[in-house]
Amino acid sequence: MHPRSPTVVGIVALAAVSWLMPAGAAFAQAAPAATHPIPQAMRIEQKETIEQLTILAAKPAPVGPAAKDALALIQKHYAREREFILPPLTLLPLIADGKVTPDMAWALPMTDRVRAEREQIFDEHAETTEALNVLLVAAVEANDNDAKEFAESAAGDSLTDLEILEPAILMIGDTLRAKLPAAH
Repeated sequence: MHPRSPTVVGIVALAAVSWLMPAGAAFAQAAPAATHPIPQAMRIEQKETIEQLTILAAKPAPVGPAAKDALALIQKHYAREREFILPPLTLLPLIADGKVTPDMAWALPMTDRVRAEREQIFDEHAETTEALNVLLVAAVEANDNDAKEFAESAAGDSLTDLEILEPAILMIGDTLRAKLPAAH
């Protein structure tokens, strides 16, 4: 998780309150509402990351421009995540409890798309991680410890997506296929 500076704590508090709003309302300015919601924890994390990068992007060079570049890449990737990558994760608690029902079939096209676009998703994460590494170097150069800690943490989050979330999404698809009637 990101360091708990007063700014980040305020962002987390705001994000925690925003989850009470209808799906998509928390991202009213950042992105259109998804057809299917994403897990609340992911919504909060995305909002926190965007807001922290926005704050860093307002800083002078070298941190500001590096943060702007990372922000553009992350916003583009988050839009894809909200579209089809993260919604299947909302089914994980039910699947873990052994509950698979036909109304979960909506997730299959999404998990299939994640599988089909794995290389592209990997490339996006690599590009984002590289931008965060540039931000890290800029933060060290500027002696900006907050930006440095953020860049390190955000790069770790990107690895979590590849090492844990993406495989979990693929397993959701495999589980649904195995347990749903063949028509799905």
